Amino acid sequence: MIQQVVYDIDDIEKFIELNKTSKAEEYSQTLQKLLNAQNKISIIANIEPSELKVIIDDLKFVKYNFKDFIIKEGDVSKEIFFILSGECHVFHQNKKIGEIPMGKSFGESAAIFSTKRNASVVCSSKEVTVLSFSINHDNMDFCSSALATLYKNLALQINNKLEEINSKLVQK
Repeated sequence: MIQQVVYDIDDIEKFIELNKTSKAEEYSQTLQKLLNAQNKISIIANIEPSELKVIIDDLKFVKYNFKDFIIKEGDVSKEIFFILSGECHVFHQNKKIGEIPMGKSFGESAAIFSTKRNASVVCSSKEVTVLSFSINHDNMDFCSSALATLYKNLALQINNKLEEINSKLVQK
């Protein structure tokens, strides 16, 4: 017979507080990892660390395995991704249309314009580590220059992708 454990309200409040503390510490460690690698990540380069802390939300370092979906075509989310290790394949309507190597970002357009994802991104390496985050627009007045720099970096990434696609089309 399973013994039922009964918790009183003090026990529950302590657990909630411990959980909040551990999540805050985990986020702080993740943020510190980001700041240590900031200059290697083009989409967040040249942003003051103090401002970066304020404009970034839902910051995560996530490991995926071979054939895992990172994003699925048609999904709605506001995350931007940056591949720290490994590489991924891009699929549109179940047809492979490209690859994303280490050091590249993806998901910018859907995140910026709040649109559905127009492709699926699937891990093609044994293990892929990505940085994912969303943009906190609530602090626009306080950090407008940081947001401007972030959007400039994202626009450059999107432009580079379009130039690469155009180049491939011209070669055909």
